Amino acid sequence: MNLSPTPKFATATSQRVWEDYLTTIDEARALVLNSRWADDPVGCAQAQYLIQMLQAFGFSVYMAPRQRYPHFYMQTIFLPFESGFGAPCPDFHYRWTFVDGSKTYRLKGKVGSTRWLELQAQRGFWGDANQSNLGTWDFDDFNIAADGSFEIIASPKRHDGNWIELDPAAPNITVMLREAWYDWENEKGIDIHIECLDRDANEPVALSQAEVERRVKAIGFLTKFSVDFFLKLVDRILAEGGDKNTFWAENMAETKNVGGNPRAVYPKIVFELEEDEAIICESEIPNARFWSVQVADPFFQTVDYAYHQSSLNGHQAQLDADGKARIVIARKDPGVPNWIDTVDNGTGVFQWRWYVADRHPMPTARKVKLAELREHLPADTPVVTPAQRREIIHRRAKAVLRRFGI
Repeated sequence: MNLSPTPKFATATSQRVWEDYLTTIDEARALVLNSRWADDPVGCAQAQYLIQMLQAFGFSVYMAPRQRYPHFYMQTIFLPFESGFGAPCPDFHYRWTFVDGSKTYRLKGKVGSTRWLELQAQRGFWGDANQSNLGTWDFDDFNIAADGSFEIIASPKRHDGNWIELDPAAPNITVMLREAWYDWENEKGIDIHIECLDRDANEPVALSQAEVERRVKAIGFLTKFSVDFFLKLVDRILAEGGDKNTFWAENMAETKNVGGNPRAVYPKIVFELEEDEAIICESEIPNARFWSVQVADPFFQTVDYAYHQSSLNGHQAQLDADGKARIVIARKDPGVPNWIDTVDNGTGVFQWRWYVADRHPMPTARKVKLAELREHLPADTPVVTPAQRREIIHRRAKAVLRRFGI
């Protein structure tokens, strides 16, 4: 790799860190562009996009945060189509903040009317080789005032009232807020803020050179680790599931270090579809706090869900008379309510989510010809006309933009 001569004011350490970072990014790029999923123009473009997006994401979660001057990040984490690393749920409005486990913080705000709220804390994140889950807290377990207002203390020492226990040995704890929106058009989101209560009055905001160098290393590690992790996960789905279009799920309660929710189960398939085909995914519906389905590309990037019906949740999906959900994955609109648009992807990941459910059914999947689809669905499956679909998408996009304030 040809680099410019070492800049005049760059130290030997900072130059080495920079060169190592560029090498790591190049290795991540080679890894994803050598994968089988990058073998066509769409996949190749998505692979290159992933490398750029991961670096931007790395900046947002490693370089930007100030653990002693925290706030909740929203639009620099996940967005409807711009930033979808790790297949984030289209129904969730994620807010992340970053804290020092040795300090004390106060979270204040007012809950809205969304389906449910949860906080999850993790020591470090994907830029740390020793990352691990710290805990999960459901807002239903906190004391919330009649008007929806709340106050939560996060600290290493026990506090009365609503309390989140921090690890004093962890200088960078990622705190993730998941807010599940079921009725996208009518629900109102949470208002939440955070402050450090025991910050030194003279605590600098600017980062030291050593800290900048540490964070640059973390961004490089996150980028390569993420590419490697999701390529291997897709291989694992295929190997343990048996083949494409076959559902598989891991035990999230045993997954300690990748940010997944231990209270959730994620049945998923690697799908493969021609334009004249459809996949019918069928499942019983458990008593669940939340459930949804969605599409991601082969690199686990959530596809656009504002301008395409690439996801549905338990409020949006229509159940059949037998109580089952039948979801139709297709590249072209088949004119049924529960269509999932692959958004230009002939291959990708289709994922079901069961959150806090009394059981975890494993859905089934079968591929059929698109022209014969209705022969495989209940006779009373409604018809969705092109005009109706346009209206559905218009309202969907409007609701997503409202949620994100964009």
